[in-house]
Amino acid sequence: MRFSPDDVVCRVSLNLRRVHTAEEALRAWLPLVAELRPVSMAFEAADPDGVRRGFLADLLVVLRPPEGGARADGTARDRLLASVDEFARRLGLDPAGFEPDEDGVGGTLNVRDELDGSSYGACLVLALTGADPLCPEGEERDYDGTGDDLL
Repeated sequence: MRFSPDDVVCRVSLNLRRVHTAEEALRAWLPLVAELRPVSMAFEAADPDGVRRGFLADLLVVLRPPEGGARADGTARDRLLASVDEFARRLGLDPAGFEPDEDGVGGTLNVRDELDGSSYGACLVLALTGADPLCPEGEERDYDGTGDDLL
């Protein structure tokens, strides 16, 4: 997936620990998904033998600078911090916990304490300017073809 060099791309990991069914989890996340309009989503039950409990979600959200807005001005670091600050507040998280990388084009907001998490179960936000934080070189993670050519 291609992004503008001015886009702040965020991966959000959510973990609702106290829900018992996928339906409950999806109902809890629906308002957030409707508001954020992620470009991709993945939902799954936590592995019963794993560290996490309940249900997990991964959202890929693109924060685009407004047309001619103030966020388009300033350094990449300024735009990153302004975008993440606003985004963290929308998730119900404290943006002061965001740790930018040394280049100032990406960073991490890791919710260390379960009590600090948002009502959506947000536990990790990875942000990078202009690229997916999990695929910074732009490589594709999934194969979109039918697979006929692999037979």
